Amino acid sequence: MPQLDPAVFLPQIFWLFIIFGLIYLFIAYSAAPKITQVLERRQDRIASDLQEAEQLQAQAEEARAAYEKALEEARAKASSTVAAKREAIKADIEAEYNKLSEKLGGEAATAEAKIAKAKNKALDEVRTMAADVCKDIILSVSGLELDEKIVSANVDSKFDAVKGNANG
Repeated sequence: MPQLDPAVFLPQIFWLFIIFGLIYLFIAYSAAPKITQVLERRQDRIASDLQEAEQLQAQAEEARAAYEKALEEARAKASSTVAAKREAIKADIEAEYNKLSEKLGGEAATAEAKIAKAKNKALDEVRTMAADVCKDIILSVSGLELDEKIVSANVDSKFDAVKGNANG
């Protein structure tokens, strides 16, 4: 093999250095700057993406805080609205209750007046009947006919005494 001939080692080593030198120069002045540029652009893009992500995260935090604040305000407003409605309904119910109570009180007073009138009428009829019965009993037992006014006065005094005992 001619490569292993020691007489051609020196020219082979010479051309090896020349070829490696040219490859080094090509890589150093042509390929390496391009690769470095690509890596720098990549690094810059990563840094700008990270910075943009941080800005977006900050905006998201601000939006979340604004959302929570709006939510709390909405809850507070809803709570106050419910409380106001509850108070309004309570006032309406109380007004209706008072109105109905007055109406029923008026009806009760009217009914009591009617009952008292009927009671007095019944008592007057009972007094008259009692006076007539007493007059008839005295006439049938003793044969005496008493004056109607005297019998009515005695019956009235007994009714008043009984009525006083019942009320007292």
